[in-house]
Amino acid sequence: MHPRLNPQALVLVVAYCTLVLLPFPRIANDTDGGRTPHTLARFDGSDIHYYLEKRPGAHRQPIVVVMQGSDCNSVVNNPRIREIADVAPTAAVLLVEKYGITDALPLSKLVERSDCPDAYLKNNRPEQRVIDYAQVVAALRRSASSWWNRRLIIIGGSEGSVIAEQVATIVPETERLIIFGFGARRFEDDVLHSVQQSMEEEGLDADARQEQIAKMQSMFKTALADRSPNDIVSGYSHAWWASMLSIDQLAALSQVAVPVLALQGSNDEEVSVEGARALISQLRSLGIGKSNIQYVEYAGLNHGFRDKSGTSHVDSVLGDMAKWLRERPTQR
Repeated sequence: MHPRLNPQALVLVVAYCTLVLLPFPRIANDTDGGRTPHTLARFDGSDIHYYLEKRPGAHRQPIVVVMQGSDCNSVVNNPRIREIADVAPTAAVLLVEKYGITDALPLSKLVERSDCPDAYLKNNRPEQRVIDYAQVVAALRRSASSWWNRRLIIIGGSEGSVIAEQVATIVPETERLIIFGFGARRFEDDVLHSVQQSMEEEGLDADARQEQIAKMQSMFKTALADRSPNDIVSGYSHAWWASMLSIDQLAALSQVAVPVLALQGSNDEEVSVEGARALISQLRSLGIGKSNIQYVEYAGLNHGFRDKSGTSHVDSVLGDMAKWLRERPTQR
């Protein structure tokens, strides 16, 4: 999926972590029905912060992991994340923070926030997120062996969908994958779609639009060339931009063998619905995804699954996720 992120290399990282180097996580005592914080050391000495919430009752249970989008926010401070996790009500909930973020960071809707940690801005990249998830799962194989039944449900939206696809290809416990707001095969198409939408709303003329598109494409080339962690554009480093621009969702989804539910709003202003349709069509033309990928498009809904009047249809979408999971119980 990612020319500079070799899935085979990641598999070796996971195996190496599991068999040789991986330390036990530093945790509070796990209790049924309560979220517990955990930390796990990365190889660079920084900490992965993650959280587990076991469901009460069942002695052994699956895990559902929800992967957030590209915002600079703590995964546990977004109430929507918990609502998504509840589509799998019998599964323990796993949430993993991005590099440099903890639950001390308050929720904000700002794209470029002044309190976004410097460690996040410089180190947040898709491949780092994938490695973090792989490392956490590797740790759980030992630390959660008394209660985890080795079934993993992965749910990701927007950027989180891209991360979810990659993790699903390298973590063997994965049994179900749900992605939403995933957009086009290539990130560039999604960004240009979003920029076009914004310029239309601003009423820019054709010349002004072309000038903005040219500036954006020039930034893409610069980011791909230097991959600098220190140059920040729209709240993301050149390293992040370069990684996202190198991702190929077709390659990732073609490697996912488990059942996949792919959800997309037809009026998504952030990613290209035309690109999403083309991606699904390409998978099916290759003989991939005919049996294991179910694509659902919600007419008239945007990236947040709201209609033109602003009415949210998230509850309906979550209901569809829950129904899909009930109809496809895990097998392990």
